[in-house]
Amino acid sequence: MTARWLATVADVHTIRDFRETPRDRHERERPHLLPLPTRDFDTALVVYRHVNVEGFLTHRLNHYSVPWSFIGQVLPVRIADGEVIVYSVGLEEVARHPLVPATRSGVRQSIKSHHPTGDPEERTRLLRQRFADLGPVGTAFLDGLLARQIQGKLQAQHLLALAAQYTRDDVRAALDRAVRFGAFSLAAVRRILAARARPRPRLDELAELHRDSLDPTLRDDVIGPRSTRDYQHLLASDEPEEPGDDTPPEDRPEHDAGRDPGPA
Repeated sequence: MTARWLATVADVHTIRDFRETPRDRHERERPHLLPLPTRDFDTALVVYRHVNVEGFLTHRLNHYSVPWSFIGQVLPVRIADGEVIVYSVGLEEVARHPLVPATRSGVRQSIKSHHPTGDPEERTRLLRQRFADLGPVGTAFLDGLLARQIQGKLQAQHLLALAAQYTRDDVRAALDRAVRFGAFSLAAVRRILAARARPRPRLDELAELHRDSLDPTLRDDVIGPRSTRDYQHLLASDEPEEPGDDTPPEDRPEHDAGRDPGPA
C-alpha cells in the first residue's frame, strides 16, 4: 500500500517550493549522494573492567572468566546482543560468554581453559611470564616467593592484582626493596607500597596499559600543553592608540590654555 502511494502520488506530486517532483529532484541529486554504510552502526556498549585475582571480571553483579594470564589488568569489554566479548589491550578477542539476564545476579560464567589450576607447571609458567614483564627484579622476587612461601603461587596472584593499582615504577621499587631485605611475601610488598606509593587513578592505569599498543610515532613525540605566552598576542588591541592618551593632564595643550604665562 505504501509503495503504491509513493509511486503514484507522493513521488509524482510537484512541490511548490522546488517546482519539481521528488522523483525528478532525486534523479538530479543522485550523482552527488553518498552511498549508505555497508555495515550497520555498532551500538554495543563498551566498558572497561578490572580482572580480579580469581581471573574474573564483573558486569552488573555477574562474573565472567578471562584467561588467567590477564589477572590484574583492565580490559575492554563489549556488551553485544546476548553476548559479553572481552578483548586484550591490543584489541584481540580473548573471551566470549553468553550475557546473563539482567534479572539475575551473582552468576559465574566460567570457561575451564581460562584457569590452569589443574596444571601446576602451566600456572608457574604464566606467573613467571607476568613477573618477567616487571624486569629482573620481578623474576628475582617471584623466585624468592616460591622458594620461601608455602602458598607462594596464590600470593603471587594477589600481588599481580595489587600491582595493577600502582605505577610500574612504584611496583618495581617495592619489589627491589623487598628483595634487598629478603622480605619475600605479599604482606611485605603491600606494606611497602602503602608507605611509599600512592594508588594511581583508573585513567592513568588505562593510559599506561594502552601506551604500548599505540603507533610508535605517537609514543615518541609527546604533545604537551602550549604555554600561555603563545596566546598573549590575542589579547592585544589591533586599533592604534590616540596620541596623548598617556600624557599627564598637566602636560596637555588644553591644560596650558588657561594658565597665566607669567611676567614677560
